[in-house]
Amino acid sequence: MQTLQTLYEANFKNSLFFDRKITIGSKKTILHGPRKSGKSHLIIDHLSHYEKGSYLYIDFSDDRIEPHLVAENLPLFLQKNRIQLLVIEHFDFSFDLPKVEEILITTTFTCKTLQGYEELTLYPLDFEEFISFDKKHSNIEHLFNLFANNGTFPQIVQSVEQDYQRQMQSMLHLILNDATTFLIYKRLCELQSTKVSLFQIYNHLKAFTKISKDKLYAITAELIDQKLLFFVEKYNQPSSSKKVYPIDFALKDALTFKKDFLKRFENMVFLELIKRGKKVYYEEGIDFYLPEESLAILCVGFATTEAIEIKLQKLLPTFWSLHVKRIEVVTLSSESAKDIEGFSFSIAPFWEWSLQL
Repeated sequence: MQTLQTLYEANFKNSLFFDRKITIGSKKTILHGPRKSGKSHLIIDHLSHYEKGSYLYIDFSDDRIEPHLVAENLPLFLQKNRIQLLVIEHFDFSFDLPKVEEILITTTFTCKTLQGYEELTLYPLDFEEFISFDKKHSNIEHLFNLFANNGTFPQIVQSVEQDYQRQMQSMLHLILNDATTFLIYKRLCELQSTKVSLFQIYNHLKAFTKISKDKLYAITAELIDQKLLFFVEKYNQPSSSKKVYPIDFALKDALTFKKDFLKRFENMVFLELIKRGKKVYYEEGIDFYLPEESLAILCVGFATTEAIEIKLQKLLPTFWSLHVKRIEVVTLSSESAKDIEGFSFSIAPFWEWSLQL
């Protein structure tokens, strides 16, 4: 009971908070999302709308807290202090939640859910949110260059230090908290935006670490559930090799000296789509296919308009077979819009395309 009293008396101040696109509006909410995506900052800002004494905030990642003791004393403490809002961060679902008017819990696992709760997912920053975090620059192309270098984790973006790669490494070790998981994730990040199979990953890892296929598959499934990793299927071919994308396009550069900006750029475009709830596939020659919108997206970097049009002409049979109606080409320079062979066809630099999604 003393632990709960100490938590109840704690003061919260969110001096560095910036608005996010996600807002907490339901009285019963589960906030999913990978660690370091900004869930705690969002919650502390939410608490600023409540009078002190009307809420209780508990974070189970705090080693000073013993969850089983909290669970035993929580119902009586809530009733005694007439708590309106209960917040539990890193809730492990090991006990039934007590009756209280409002409950907000966070978890890194999307498979954890409760009936009657609104489910929200908070990812690291998209480009529009990144712009709101940067108060020093106004040139959009310069902001894009910062975005491409720094990545999307708020902690890295707000840091005054310049060694982003080492900060990323330290953050990953904290998030993953296991040497084998780190090795698996590192390898998957190295394969950013490429087709992979877990059997290939297994053959690579077993050469220098002891690991079973079952453990590799279990850890990978956990990484996917925590939204630290995404696999994209080939359209209508779920058994084909999948393309892999980490939660942050800058992670590969933090984990290896091998660079491939076009793969990084493709990962960047993918994350903008997934953070807006788009269902994405790939197809041969097409980076992303969104069947619900009859939309094909190509990531071409610095290609000229003429080169892009030649590429599109070669892909016309694929567009017809997929019943594509719109084609969006995301670049780092060109810009135009026209119709080609009956398709709506646009070329736009990333910083314009992402803000129009």
